[in-house]
Amino acid sequence: MTTCVVRTLIIYILLVLAMRLTGKRQIGELEISELVSTIIISEIASNPIANHETPLSFAVIPIMLIISLEVIISFLATRSNIMKKIFVGSPSVLIRRGEIQPKELAKARISLEELLCQLRENGMNTIEDVNYAILESDGMLSVIPKASAKSVTPADLALDVKEVGIAHAVVIDGVIKKEALDGSGKTRAWLDGEIRKSGLNLKDIFLMSVDDANHVYIIKRKSFS
Repeated sequence: MTTCVVRTLIIYILLVLAMRLTGKRQIGELEISELVSTIIISEIASNPIANHETPLSFAVIPIMLIISLEVIISFLATRSNIMKKIFVGSPSVLIRRGEIQPKELAKARISLEELLCQLRENGMNTIEDVNYAILESDGMLSVIPKASAKSVTPADLALDVKEVGIAHAVVIDGVIKKEALDGSGKTRAWLDGEIRKSGLNLKDIFLMSVDDANHVYIIKRKSFS
């Protein structure tokens, strides 16, 4: 049992580190070569966990080799168009200037029904509203609507809107998050001042965030009691 636990932990940590090296966060972002590598690695990793007679090195060495190849291929793909076409592929324009491209649909093996489904998932009710639809190399569909179908923005109305950026969670569950505080461009003195203004103690704050427009939002811990 101990051997099984140790082997599982080693393989798990190795796989997490290996996936981190690819720089991806979810399966939907994987290129074809990366997906193939993931499938092979999962098969290699499972063998020494299930079979204790298989040396651990039989998994560690192939996994590190595949990840090394993946990193090298990714690097070469950024330097060579030939390597990029072979291992990454290139985007396919399925709708160009409002017109469907049947040849590109056939090449991508996508039916018209599937295209319509993808367009609906992108918020397009009809093809008539689409200017471009591009099948990216990671399998995701990018949709650019026609100008007449775009939502009206403040810029269209000549409104002066202040950028708010993102909300930086500077306090979570009574604990100051230094990285978020630094990212917000605020200081500890500023934070202490805002906490005093709120009339709360640090331990009473469940969440405190500030955006780039200096809007402070606080949720008291007692709200969840």
